[in-house]
Parts: sequence; structure tokens; C-alpha cells
Amino acid sequence: MTYKNENLSLNAFELTIFEHSYSSVVITTAQLEGDHPKIIYINDAFTKMTGYSKEDILGKTPRILQGEKTDKNVLKELKECLLNNRFFEGKAINYTKDAKEYWVEWNISPVYDDDKNLVAFISIQKDVSIAEKLLNHIKLFQKAINQNHDSIALFNAKGEYIYINETYAKRSKYTSEQLLGETAHLLKSGQHTEAFYDDLWEKLLSKKSFETVFCNKDAHGDIYYEKQAITPIVEEDKLIGFVSIGKDYDLEEQNKEQLQKDVYVDALTKLFNRKMLDLKLDAAIKRYEESGEHFCMMFLDIDNFKTVNDTLGHDEGDLALISTANFLKQTLRKSDDVFRHGGDEFIILLYGAKEEDAHILSQKIEDAFQTSLIPDKYPIGLSIGFGQYHGESINEFFKQTDKKMYAKKRENKLKKQ
Repeated sequence: MTYKNENLSLNAFELTIFEHSYSSVVITTAQLEGDHPKIIYINDAFTKMTGYSKEDILGKTPRILQGEKTDKNVLKELKECLLNNRFFEGKAINYTKDAKEYWVEWNISPVYDDDKNLVAFISIQKDVSIAEKLLNHIKLFQKAINQNHDSIALFNAKGEYIYINETYAKRSKYTSEQLLGETAHLLKSGQHTEAFYDDLWEKLLSKKSFETVFCNKDAHGDIYYEKQAITPIVEEDKLIGFVSIGKDYDLEEQNKEQLQKDVYVDALTKLFNRKMLDLKLDAAIKRYEESGEHFCMMFLDIDNFKTVNDTLGHDEGDLALISTANFLKQTLRKSDDVFRHGGDEFIILLYGAKEEDAHILSQKIEDAFQTSLIPDKYPIGLSIGFGQYHGESINEFFKQTDKKMYAKKRENKLKKQ
């Protein structure tokens, strides 16, 4: 069989090659000006792709395949290429016979006769709708990841950044270019111990997720908190990377700090309260049992405090308590803790101290209090009892120290008589 059209002829062998092609093949006339080129040949793959039979489409122009969403800029580029005898390659939306959209990727080449006259155009086409949908889904997924409110980062198996989204960049104040190829070591704030990181890597390398609140340092040196979940990425049982998803925890951390203040800080004096005393005392006893670190406890009671309330009023009594609390904070070492135990009683924990150290400090506090402005305003003094912990029960330790404080209180009363 031979196909003839004007100056173009196709023999049976050439047609057989086209007919068995997996890709769609379209041949048109060489006409570009005025009327559009006419379709003079299509193969079976083209009929399957478009739904048009050969009878439907032969003699028609390629415009029969175009519609509302066909990119006019692509068609303009196509025409410019062909007018200048250049190869064209592009992608656009076409329409089947029953008006269904499909993405087609095609190239068009000019065909010349022996005398180098343009006689036709041949186009090889491929339906890429599935690939285009997948690409659009990937693009949509990328936008969703990039615009996500959570900070998201991808790492390779070495723990090096390979992707960060906009939120991650905003939170860390590092650009993608600054982080890619680096590790999260850049964000270390110094607030986590080596044991913390050892535990993190032990879990991740065992292909287990790790979730906690990270205290990070951004590119400007500022601290920020994130609750991060780091998940290993595994392919065929091989660890190939990690994904980190972090939620802004700054507000929660602030709320947690406020909660700790509400729970563990005395509202009036701003000293630690009895709940914090229990925690600090437990920790001191644990250090004593594990490493033998000594510590002492002081009981302080304000002498004559009832008189202040009775004669000056409770508001002045509160001010006297606040003044005494501030005095104690200023007088003690920064390493020691002072607590309001209740009413007009205070407790001090002296870390790394023995009884002789507590005795010296007790005298220093009494002397400093007497020379402060507080006794000039309020007719009060301090009675202090102290003791060193030697492994007894907490109740016994309290009882002994409390007893020494009351002994000191009786001694101070006798001095005033």
C-alpha cells in the first residue's frame, strides 16, 4: 500500500513501522499560513489515545484536538519553530473525541523531499496524563509541606540536611543554602546533655521514632523551643534518612514556666514554696546517697511578728515578710535555696556545706539583719536553727532542726528580758 498526498508518498513498509509504533504518530501537510495543516495520516495508537477513528480525523486540522485549556503560548511557540524550520517539543492539554482532557507530550519535525522542499510535518505524541497528574500531586504535596505551619526538615542517613520548609527556615533563622549539607549540630543550645543526644541517636539508629521538646539556638543566637518528632525513613530495611516535624513550643514553654511559678513559688514573697522544698530536699538527699555531697538545712522564724500584724496591720505584716525574703535572697550564696515554709517561717538549704559552715552563715545572717533597715521599720528579729544531714529520715531531720530553731527563739527572748 502506498499513501500519496501532493509531494508526499508513504509506502507500505513505512506505514507498517508507524502502525506498530507504541507512540501516537500524526502526519500533516506542510501548510502553515492561511488554513491550518491538514492531518493526512494517523496510526492506531493515535486513535486509541484520542478516540477518533481515521475516518473522523483525516483531512481535519490539529485544531480538532484543542480546547479551552490548551495553552495558546505553547501553540504560538510551535508555529514559530516550524516557520523557522526548527524541531519542536512541548506539552499541552488536548481533548479526546468525547471531550475528555488529556495531557500530551509531543515533538514535531519538518519532512523534506529529495530537493529539500518542505512536504509535511511528522509528530510523535504520548499521553502523559498519569505522569502529569502525579507531577501535579507532587507539586501540591511540596506546596503543602513548604507552607505547613509546622517546621519540617529532611535529613540523609548521615544526619545532614537535604530539605527544610519555610517554617523551619523562619524558626531557625537559617536559609536552605546555609543548612543543606550541614547537621543539626548548628542548632545546639548547650541545654541538652550528651546523654540526651546519645539516647536520641540510639533510638533513631534502631529505626525508632524520637519525640521530645528541643531547646534550640537560632542563627542569631536566640533560644527557641520546639516539640519535635523525628522519624527514621526506611527502605527495604535500610535506614536512608530522617524526617523531623516540629511544633512551636515557645508559648507552651512560657506557660510551663508560669505554671511552675504558680505551683512552686510563693505568691507573696516570690520565694520557693513547700512543694519545691520537697523536690529540692529529695534531690539533695539523692546526691548525698550517691556521692556523699553534704548539705545543711536552716529553720528561720521571725521574732515578734504577731505584734507587727496586731499593731501595724496585716498589710504591713506582708511587707515585713517581703522585706525579710528579699534580705535572705541578697545575703545567701546564689547556689543555696531559700523557701517560705509557711506564715513567718523560712527554710534555707545550704548545698555542699557542713554544720560549721551553717553556724558561720547563721551568725552572718543575724548580724546583717540587725544592721539592715528592716528592724528600724519593724520591731522584729530572726531566730535561726540549723543542722547537717547525716542520712536520717526527712521527718527526723526536720524535727531536729526545728527544735534547734525554737531553742534559739527562747534564747533570744531571754536576752531581751
